[in-house]
Amino acid sequence: MPCRQLAPVLGEIAREEAGRLKVVQVDVDRNPETTVAYGVLSTPTLMAFRDGEPVWQVVGARAKRKLVGELEGAGVL
Repeated sequence: MPCRQLAPVLGEIAREEAGRLKVVQVDVDRNPETTVAYGVLSTPTLMAFRDGEPVWQVVGARAKRKLVGELEGAGVL
């Protein structure tokens, strides 16, 4: 359920930050090797990558304002 609640927030951020940020979704049930590779233990897990390497990670749904603030604080936006 939290993943579904987060989807519209991520969609808005993806549209607003299209020139700086690409948002993708991974189905953890269909991609277990990816979840293991990045140590994903619960969902939703949000990760930001730079040059193919993870630079930020958080678990759990967030309000848009809080999520954008966290991304800015981490230097992702």
